[in-house]
Amino acid sequence: MGVAVTLAVRAGTGDVDPGGLVVGLAGLMLAAAGLHQARHPAGQVIDTAALAADLADVVSKLERETRRRLLGEHVRTIDIEFTFQPSPAHHAAGAAPHGTLEGVATYYDALRPGRLVITGAPGAGKTVLALHLMLLLLDRRAAGGPVPVRLSLSTFDPSRNELDDWLADQLTRTYRLRPTVAAALVGARRILPVLDGLDEMDASETPGYGSRAAAALEAMNRYVHGIDRGQLVLTCRSDFYAALERADVWAEDAARIEIASIGPAAIEAFVTARARNPARWQPVLNTLRNDPAGPLAQGLSTPWRLTMALVVYDERDPGADGVRDPADLLGPTLRTPEQIGDHLLNLFILAAAPAGGTTAPYTQRQVRTWLTVLARYLHANTTGPRDVAGRRLSGTDLVLHELWPLTGPRRARAVHVLLTVALWATADLSAGLLDGWDVYAMNVALMVAAALLLALPPWPVPSRLERATAATRAGRHQLVNGLVGGLFWGGLVVMVDIGDVVGPVTGLVYGSVLGLAGGAMVGVGLAGVLSDTPDVRRSHGNASPRRMVRDDLVTGLATGLVVGLGYVPYYWFALSPLLSLGAVLIYMLLFGLGGGRALALLYNRLFRCGYRGAFDALFRPWRAFGPLLRTGAGPGLGAAGVRYIAFLLCTRRWWSGQPLPWRLGRFLDWCCDAGLMRTAGIAYQFRHRELQDFLICGDIHHDPPDHPASGQATRP
Repeated sequence: MGVAVTLAVRAGTGDVDPGGLVVGLAGLMLAAAGLHQARHPAGQVIDTAALAADLADVVSKLERETRRRLLGEHVRTIDIEFTFQPSPAHHAAGAAPHGTLEGVATYYDALRPGRLVITGAPGAGKTVLALHLMLLLLDRRAAGGPVPVRLSLSTFDPSRNELDDWLADQLTRTYRLRPTVAAALVGARRILPVLDGLDEMDASETPGYGSRAAAALEAMNRYVHGIDRGQLVLTCRSDFYAALERADVWAEDAARIEIASIGPAAIEAFVTARARNPARWQPVLNTLRNDPAGPLAQGLSTPWRLTMALVVYDERDPGADGVRDPADLLGPTLRTPEQIGDHLLNLFILAAAPAGGTTAPYTQRQVRTWLTVLARYLHANTTGPRDVAGRRLSGTDLVLHELWPLTGPRRARAVHVLLTVALWATADLSAGLLDGWDVYAMNVALMVAAALLLALPPWPVPSRLERATAATRAGRHQLVNGLVGGLFWGGLVVMVDIGDVVGPVTGLVYGSVLGLAGGAMVGVGLAGVLSDTPDVRRSHGNASPRRMVRDDLVTGLATGLVVGLGYVPYYWFALSPLLSLGAVLIYMLLFGLGGGRALALLYNRLFRCGYRGAFDALFRPWRAFGPLLRTGAGPGLGAAGVRYIAFLLCTRRWWSGQPLPWRLGRFLDWCCDAGLMRTAGIAYQFRHRELQDFLICGDIHHDPPDHPASGQATRP
């Protein structure tokens, strides 16, 4: 009411369409009444069992795709074996002395409580074993049972967060759950955390009691369910975990298992079953039989190394049996397991993009250069723990819209500010054409001042259009709220934009149609994803690395489309039809690339918070708009998609010594298909830490075979 009256008084009777004013006043009153009722829905309870079932379907789909990419076109895996390693004290009951990959779910079910620590040498198959356990548990999951969710510990800071809070935050970021829903799922212990990367939390290979990893284990020991410790699965390298045990810290009430190395017999069985032409491997197999403890057997004693060997030596050249001969593994320059490992890693990268091939869209040099840039960035985050804008940078995870610190703590943010100001200044050219260039100059000055004073939020939160369903009570509330709020927006458009240009009847019809359309899209879509309504059944299937940025830009463009439509009548009658269509495009870009999330969050603040939010906007604006600036929005402030674009601009060869491709997400997806990378929620990760470290070292030049340091590469 106050907004409409104020606008009417300031504008004068000649500039306000009476029909539009009626729409605006009626819409505002309906919004205040209807949304106040929606603010206090009756009997709203979070159904964690149903939400967990939805989440389980999505996790199963994503992890099966991850497994497919890890194994490639082959379905055969090595049935790795493991043995129980008792902790110094307080280990889980029910742990059998031995187990295998295929029986790991049965092994886990017998543990009381369900806490498992998977250890092994680098490349032993810890991730594959954890992934296999997850899929088996998902297949046999009972109604209401916990959902195994794989998360990386590299971003966990025990000094700032308890494990419960961090788990809820990761669920919100990775699967786009609302904070209240994520907290409820964690609090009800509907989540089985599968935690990877404990050994990536510290630069030292021998962590002590004061290390981050030790603090993380202490946080896991405080993670309880009733009177017992909470269920979890943890993976870690054997030597790293042993160092923590020597420092008198370990995962209590957990069963630690150690993955055994692969013996020559298992290697021969796997090669025979998986190689295209096992006869080509006979020289290698003969050497393994004759020298089962030799360097070749040690170099191929992990599933990771053995898989690499089969990939690079089974690669085919058109018209030839194979590009490489497996007998090369018996060459005189490969006399140590380290030499064999570096040899396979180098060929593995080359095999992903064959020289002169037509199947790979990138050259070998491009693949090597771009992956090296990313590996060095992660290495810098690991060796010297880096905190940027209050967040610890990961040493394993590559999240597209959070990669901007790679170019420095300020460069991408500065480019983001410049892009936003340039976009707003371009979109506001109409002010210069219609109101005078002095008005335009003042507007631009205000934009620049606001950008410099407010800067940009360091970690923009991606947004996404969501679909609400009318099948639930909360969904119907959301739909009604969106339509009522949309009518109010339509009334404002009629009052402040159309005026008396189109007449009362046309203004009434256009304002109503525009309001309903905008309310249906903005209210149901954007306000739905931003509200805290807990039991709206939502799709989590878009939780993929590339789609996070894409959805953020689409959300902004869709919001801009609604805003742009509000300016069509003014430009149509005041100037020309061509300019009216141009206005739609301008505002699509304006809100899509220059702060579309601002309108969505403003809508959420005003209309999902009821009349109190509206009064705050009028009389206490710092309360209404403060949260917008803190969450990554505001007039002229961009979203995650723009930060990503700014980051890519900063990685051009003419500006940076750390070049990356324009379509970085597409390249990383290709790397996943090629077996070089993998996905973990919304993050990309290197397929294996050995590959990441190898890229940091650069080219490996082996010394002569008789040199005492032959094959020893300097590791970071």
